[in-house]
Amino acid sequence: MRRWKECILAGLISCFLAVPCLSLANDEKIPEGAGGGAIALQTDGKSDLLQAVRAKDYDKALQIVNGQIEAHPGDADAYDRRSAIYALLGRYDQALADCDKAISLEPGAAFHYFNRGAIYEQRKEYQLAVNDYTKALSLSQNGDHLQGLMYFNRARAYTAIEAYDKALADLKQGEKLAPAFPHNYFLESLVYEKKGDKKLADRSRHVGVMYELMHRGDYFLAGSVAEEAGFYDQSLALLQEAVKRHPDDSRVYSERGLVYAKMGQDELAIADLTRALALKETAMDYNNRGECYRHLKQFDLAKRDYDQSIRLATDDDDKLAVYDSLGQLAIDQGDYRRAVQYLSQALAIKPYEDGYRLRSQVWRKLGDTKRADQDEAAAQEIEQRELLGS
Repeated sequence: MRRWKECILAGLISCFLAVPCLSLANDEKIPEGAGGGAIALQTDGKSDLLQAVRAKDYDKALQIVNGQIEAHPGDADAYDRRSAIYALLGRYDQALADCDKAISLEPGAAFHYFNRGAIYEQRKEYQLAVNDYTKALSLSQNGDHLQGLMYFNRARAYTAIEAYDKALADLKQGEKLAPAFPHNYFLESLVYEKKGDKKLADRSRHVGVMYELMHRGDYFLAGSVAEEAGFYDQSLALLQEAVKRHPDDSRVYSERGLVYAKMGQDELAIADLTRALALKETAMDYNNRGECYRHLKQFDLAKRDYDQSIRLATDDDDKLAVYDSLGQLAIDQGDYRRAVQYLSQALAIKPYEDGYRLRSQVWRKLGDTKRADQDEAAAQEIEQRELLGS
């Protein structure tokens, strides 16, 4: 049983699993379709063409780029731009024809193969997409700002054809080039799930959410996600920034106190939790501060905080956490009868593996092996159910 109050982010991850649209340098990445490749539109950020695309006025965009091609028929980038507009309109045959024209004019330019690969990916012609992304990567130079996206797009195409190991290799390369690009980690999570590795899938998902929230400027939630994943150093750095931005938000001190506690820095945790409680009293902040006092063997202060926590607890999860804490305090003080009483109150709210294991140990201290064995069996049953996902 985890006694610390967890950060609940239900449904948050699914909000970020959109087609990637990452702006790099002065290029605009255009997402199209569910799961399709991200096309790059090379144009000035203030151009009429880009403004038309952003406004989804594709007829106007097509008119502008047609004028560019008429004025400069040998401009390969102009054909690339028109291919992007055609792709947005769903006119993939014309888009591919323009990509072919751009490649014929500049066969050594990685950018043109990248865009054609993205269009093949949108058409679900994944092997052709892989071929073009591979060609683009072979032509790209170190430092090319599109290289990270090339690896990401090829990884997604590999995932579509179930070449999971190749997809992971590309994602690792992409993470080296763009370590804070969230979609790398979301796709990596999906690949690990396909491979049946739930632990690594969860880890990658947490990293992706952390970076996405950081990009959105929500350093508190980003720090909370990092804490939940066990990335304590990253969590502290994010929460330090959150404190600067929101010095009067009790949640920030509460979360940072939680991180300090998990790092074994109880005095720093107590200072932050005390600040949080001065701003707003909550059952879990009292419980968590009580845990820190218990670790420091300041049992009277721990008991005082647990009593305050019980006073404020309104939901079963909070009550369970406090009774569990009180049970551990009683064990630390050698009061095993009272420990059984508190742990039984916690288990009456909700059966949980750690509670049964802890009470089993207490029964053994009291010499009741029969009840100890019963609790151990109950703990094993819960563990098996969780492993089977039932």
